[in-house]
Amino acid sequence: MTSLPESKPMLSRLIFFITETITSFRRHPTMAFAAITCVASALFAVGLVGLSIANLHHAVKTAEDKVRFKVFYREETTRDDALRANSRIELLSHVDMVKFVSKETGWAAMTKDNKDLPMLIEENPLPDSSEVKPKDIRDIAALKATIEQWPEVEKVRDEKQVSNTLENISAGLGRIGLIAGIVLAILSLVIIHHTIELTLYARRREIFIMSLVGATPATIAMPFLLEGICYGLIGAGVALGCVIALYKYVSTSMLQNYNTHLLNDATALTQGIIALLVGGLVLGLFGSLVSVLKYLNRPRSKVTNA
Repeated sequence: MTSLPESKPMLSRLIFFITETITSFRRHPTMAFAAITCVASALFAVGLVGLSIANLHHAVKTAEDKVRFKVFYREETTRDDALRANSRIELLSHVDMVKFVSKETGWAAMTKDNKDLPMLIEENPLPDSSEVKPKDIRDIAALKATIEQWPEVEKVRDEKQVSNTLENISAGLGRIGLIAGIVLAILSLVIIHHTIELTLYARRREIFIMSLVGATPATIAMPFLLEGICYGLIGAGVALGCVIALYKYVSTSMLQNYNTHLLNDATALTQGIIALLVGGLVLGLFGSLVSVLKYLNRPRSKVTNA
């Protein structure tokens, strides 16, 4: 490692930092390979967990979109009053969509599934009703309490168990994703931290010589910070390639064997790719920064191993 006069222009400083980073890779290829492999493994796990949670969340959202609750009107309520009530439901802030179902339509659908029913029941017993889709299944309880107060309404029926189960799953996925992300991020930081620390120890005499000829702590630290960033970015790139290849394979297999579509939202997948790359960069930077600061703050005798 050679010293760099502080008077040299910024471009020369940048070239120096890059050269020292490349030198570190060339002098310690086994260590660099181990670091990149470990970082790639950790970020690969992050990517798989993220994709799994995203697909589970997508499945839950798809199921939530199918959740409806029914509003049944009183027998004495006229068709016009029922239609006006249907319009009032549509105006509620937490309602996404409302479909009016006349008693004739409801009866026709029921007898279609059971053709013997008209012989058992001569007269249509069904009332007019509305099928309501909420914007969020968590709004069902509040909507139900509001609509049940209306004089035209006989009762409101919802699949409470289904909505509660989906709500709990959605909340649980959020907690699992947060915990998994924190654990894997800490793992990646620890890996990068120890790798840079080993590199610093292996080059301790060169660092001491640099300090003797007047190099500032920032000049000494920058190549190692760049090295950590490289570990993070290269590891993220490797992990990303493996995740994409595996996801395409699983997606094709699921479609061919089970006719099941995995999440294929281009925006969400692009955001995931960017998040993984940025995560690798941030983890590499902070992991190496901790190591460098810890090393430079050691007593001189330990730095030089004297």
